[in-house]
Amino acid sequence: MMVCYAVQHNLPQSAGGTSGLRPYCVATSAGSFIGEFIMKRIPLNHNKFAIVDDEDYDFLMQWKWRAEKDGYTFYATRVEAVTVCTGIKKKRYFMHRIITSCPVNKQVDHANHDGLDNRKCNLRVISSGVNQQNMIKTKPHSSIYKGVCWASHAKSWRGQITFRYKRHHLGYFKDEARAAKAYDKKAKELFGEFACLNFAGDNTA
Repeated sequence: MMVCYAVQHNLPQSAGGTSGLRPYCVATSAGSFIGEFIMKRIPLNHNKFAIVDDEDYDFLMQWKWRAEKDGYTFYATRVEAVTVCTGIKKKRYFMHRIITSCPVNKQVDHANHDGLDNRKCNLRVISSGVNQQNMIKTKPHSSIYKGVCWASHAKSWRGQITFRYKRHHLGYFKDEARAAKAYDKKAKELFGEFACLNFAGDNTA
C-alpha cells in the first residue's frame, strides 16, 4: 500500500515557497519511487495553497492558480483563453492532471483525499471506476458507514458494493459495524490499495 505521511498545512512557509517539511512517501507497483522530498507550496485564493514536489514548483509557477471547490474538497485550477473556430473560449486546467500528464480518458486520484496535495506520491492515474472506490462517504444516508444501508423490510443493516456498474449484495447484519466490515473485506478483494475503507488499518475485516 502507498504511504504518504500526513502533512501539516498550517506551518509557516519559508522563502521560496519551501515548507521545510520532508514527507516520506513509499510506493508499490502503482508507483516506482521511494524517497524523501522537500515540498513547496503554491499560493491560491481563499488563503489556501497547493503543495507540490520541489521538481515541479518552477514549472507550475509560470501560471496563476486558484482554489476551486468540487464536491467535498478543493482543487488547484487555472483558466486560459483559447481560440476556437467560433471565437474565444475559456479552458480550465487542473494542476494534478498537468503534473501527471493524465490522458483525457483517465482520472487522477488523490490517495489521501486532499485535492490540494499534488505531490506525485499522492497522485495516481486510474480509470473512473477505480476512482469511485477511493471516494469517502459524503452524502447523508441511513448508515454512517460506506457500503451500508438500513433495510427496513429485513429490519437489518445491508452490506453492498458496486463493481463495474453492478451492485453486489453482501448480506444482512444486525450489527451496523459488521456490515461495514463486510464491505471493507470485499472492497479490499476487488480494489486492493485503491479501496476506501470504513476501518482503515483494521486487518480483521
